Amino acid sequence: MVDERHLVYFKELLEGNAEISFKAYLSNNEDSLRKQFSPARFARLKFNSIDEIIKILDEENVSYSINDHAVRNEKYLATFHLDALNEQGRLKEGFKDTLFNGTVHNFKTKGEEAVLTLYKYIEYPKKINNKKNIEKLQDIECFAELELSLGDESLGLFLLKALASIERQLSEVDDIVLKAQEAVMKHHSSKRD
Repeated sequence: MVDERHLVYFKELLEGNAEISFKAYLSNNEDSLRKQFSPARFARLKFNSIDEIIKILDEENVSYSINDHAVRNEKYLATFHLDALNEQGRLKEGFKDTLFNGTVHNFKTKGEEAVLTLYKYIEYPKKINNKKNIEKLQDIECFAELELSLGDESLGLFLLKALASIERQLSEVDDIVLKAQEAVMKHHSSKRD
């Protein structure tokens, strides 16, 4: 039998009424949750939380109605390291603004002009092909796809379009650019459907 307080929290989480994110809840209740579940189930709960929470509530015959926005937000928060989150497991104020040398902040304040900050950050066009900048591009592309699907859609689309506009480099950069172009095309075609 699962502890009642965990079931109440799981229900609140799915319905969008939880005070804290699952990552914060897990951090505060890890010992208790480990005792409640097998190691395999605890791992699933930790790494595939929403799906596992749904299974647990179903098994315990707890009724709930899923708030799609809350679930989407939980999946988004789950992708961040604890250092980026506050005590409630939400993104720290201003955290995203600092990313990519302030590109995210500049996008919020200056719009499309932020592409100049991004290009400076990845040292485009002069040094874009060095290992460090290729890793930066991979980070940006990954973050952009995450934003597009779970976070700030306009920010994700802006970052992907900025990457997609980079000219062919005949290097590893081209793979990242192609991935960004595909994500933009996929996004546009899904909006038309």
